[in-house]
Order: sequence, then structure tokens, then C-alpha cells
Amino acid sequence: MKRSEVIRLLNQDLSGEIEAILVYMRNSFVTGQCRPSRGMEEIAKDEMRHAEWLAELIVDLGGVPTMQHRPLNFGRGGTEGYLKRLIALEEEAIAMYSEHIRLIKDERVASRLKRILEEEIEHRDEFSELLGEVKKGG
Repeated sequence: MKRSEVIRLLNQDLSGEIEAILVYMRNSFVTGQCRPSRGMEEIAKDEMRHAEWLAELIVDLGGVPTMQHRPLNFGRGGTEGYLKRLIALEEEAIAMYSEHIRLIKDERVASRLKRILEEEIEHRDEFSELLGEVKKGG
């Protein structure tokens, strides 16, 4: 795979991280002080670290990190709806990182993506746990 294609894929990943940061932070603000809002904020910080790692890889490969993202969808219906949206974003990230790991043969890049993928799986599981708590009234 050409370096320019790796950079393109990494910029797709970076765009997803930027979207997640914005959605998670906004939803943490409007959810109010509770365990789910604190979880959203903490995971947003993880996504910021992912964005930094991706930007560093892009620059190291000679590219320019994007600051683009899709139109923001925050979810609807309060905390439960927000958590469902965050789970969906994590599922999208898991699928995208899995595909990019399969495509990118650069071991240094793939290793970093594998680390991010592991954390995205943890995030999905944490959001799912928080959703279960909210549904039970906790």
C-alpha cells in the first residue's frame, strides 16, 4: 500500500476520533453530573489521546492531519439515547480500525491501530454497561 493511501486511511481514523470527542464532550455537558456523564468525559479524553497518536503517525509519514469530521449526530432522548449513539460510534470505530489494520502492512502503524482498537472495544463495553444501569434506573 502506498504511503499516501496509509495517510488517507489514518486521516479517516482521525476524523472519527474528532467526531467522537465532540459528541462525547457535548453529551457529557448536557447529561448533568452523574456516572454516565463522567464516563463520557473520561472516554472523550481517551479519544483525544487517540487523535494525538494518529496525527503523529500522519506527520511521521509525511502527511497533514485533517480536522474534518462528519456532521455531528448527538443522539436523542436524553441519557439513554445519548449512550445508544455513543455505542454506535464505538461500533463504527471498531469496524473501521479492524479494516484498516487488515489493509495496512506497516507494522508500526498497525501496532498503534491495534492498541486503539482494544480501547475502542473497552469504550463500547463501558458505554453498554452505563446504558444498562440507566435502563435499570441506576
